[in-house]
This record gives sequence, structure tokens and C-alpha cells, in this order.
Amino acid sequence: MKREEELHTIELIRNGNLELYKVIVEEYSPRVLSVIRGVLPCKEDAEELAQDVFVKAFFSLNKFRGDSSLSTWLFRIAYNMSISKTRLKKVKFVPIESAQIESNNCSDISEEEIYMKEKRFELLNRLLSSLDPSERFLITLFYNQEKSIKEISQITGIGESNIKVKLHRIKKKMGEMVGGKMEVSYG
Repeated sequence: MKREEELHTIELIRNGNLELYKVIVEEYSPRVLSVIRGVLPCKEDAEELAQDVFVKAFFSLNKFRGDSSLSTWLFRIAYNMSISKTRLKKVKFVPIESAQIESNNCSDISEEEIYMKEKRFELLNRLLSSLDPSERFLITLFYNQEKSIKEISQITGIGESNIKVKLHRIKKKMGEMVGGKMEVSYG
């Protein structure tokens, strides 16, 4: 959804066209859920929290000023609610299942390649499970959601330079765990 379209849709919702909120939920729920899953690995908890995020966003639409994109605003709500939930109950990271490893065409992939992919996912799971929820959230935003440093700053309320430092430290920490260096690009 383009920025002008977002603002127009929000204005219509504020003026009573509540059916349009369904469009926002359908448009953004997969990405909001993905961001939440970066902090809350339990699918059911994440889905429940995603619903809560959209309920909270609906009742807070009058506070949306349009300074940032709607997705940034929704991710900010999701971030705050996710971190609050992890504080309420200690959340343990649940690893990615090897069944979740998908390939476009399994017949084109050798057994060795499948084995190597599974090993990489095992390593990734170990690395991610060693991070605290806020670190996993930053990694999810930067790599999975492909958010810029500026957008992450808007979502988290942390300064851009601090985000760069945190990402660098997280990558360094992960790199040390695998005995190598991981490069960070802030493009």
C-alpha cells in the first residue's frame, strides 16, 4: 500500500468506514506476525499478539500522525507489545523446524545440498536462541523484514547510530560463536 493510499484509507476509517480496517489487517498481518515471531517463537502466542496489535492500532488510529509509514507504526506497536510480553513471561526460543526448509524444486537439489542447508539452519537456530528477544527482534527487522536503519530506529525508538552499534555487536557475537567474522552492510 502506497503512502498516499495509507493516509487516505486511515482518514476514511477515522470518518466511520470501519470495513476498510480489514484491508489494513489483510495487508500488514503477515509482516506484523513475522516481526512478532522474531521475539515470540510460539506460533499461537504470536498470532494472538498480532490480533492484539491490530486491536490496539485500531483504537489508536487517531494517534497516527503519518510521520512514518503505517507499517513502521504497526511494527512499533508490535515491538512494544512483544517486548512487554517477554517480560511478563520468560520466553524460550523455539528453533526452526527442518520441515520448514523449503526449496523451489526438490528434485534439482542434491542430498549433500539438503544436508548442508539443514546444518546451516541448525547453526542459525543455535545462534538465534543465544540472543535475547530484543536482539532477535533487531535481526528480524534488518534481515527478514529488510527494514532500513532509519525505519528500525522509528520502530524501536532507538537512535540510528545506536541501532548500527547494536547490529554490529549482535553480528560480532554471532560471528564469535561460529568462530568467524560476519560482515554487516547498512546500505
